[in-house]
Amino acid sequence: MDLHSELRFDADPYAVFGMLTDEAYIAKKTLAAKALRHQISVDRDGDRVTIELVRIMPPDVPDFVRRFVGETIDIKQVDVWEPAAPDGSRTGRITLEMVGMPVTCAGTMTLAANGAATVLTITGSIKAGIPLFGNKIEEAVHQGLTEAGKIEEQVGQAWLAGER
Repeated sequence: MDLHSELRFDADPYAVFGMLTDEAYIAKKTLAAKALRHQISVDRDGDRVTIELVRIMPPDVPDFVRRFVGETIDIKQVDVWEPAAPDGSRTGRITLEMVGMPVTCAGTMTLAANGAATVLTITGSIKAGIPLFGNKIEEAVHQGLTEAGKIEEQVGQAWLAGER
C-alpha cells in the first residue's frame, strides 16, 4: 500500500532539520504518539545524519491485528538524511519495521522550503507479508502512520514556537 504524507512547519529548512534531528524533540513527538517506551540514537557523519528510533507502542489496533502483535508493538525506524543543498533542502530514506512481524515500510523523504514554511514529504510503500490479512494490516499501519504524521506536525509547530 502506498503512503504519502506532507508535514508543514513554519520555519526555514535549517531550523526544521535541527528540530527533526534533536533527541529531545524526537522523544517529545514519540511520547505524544502514545509510545510506552522508546530508544533514540542520532549519529552525525559530517552533514549526513542517521536517526534510529525504537518505539514500544500499545496495541491500539483492530482486534484482527491484535492477535498477531501481542501486548505491545515494537517499531524500529531508521531515517538517513543526506547532506543539505545550499538552500537547506535535503533528501533521505526512511524504513520502518514491526519487530517480529513481516510488516515493513520503506520510502523517501524530502525537506524543502515552500514560501516561508518548510514541507517534509514522505513517500513510501507499506508491505505486510501475512496471508489473508496482509491488506487489512497494511490499512491499519497506514492509518497509524497518518495519525502519527499529524501528531508530529502539531508537536513540531509547538516546538518551533518555543514549547519545549
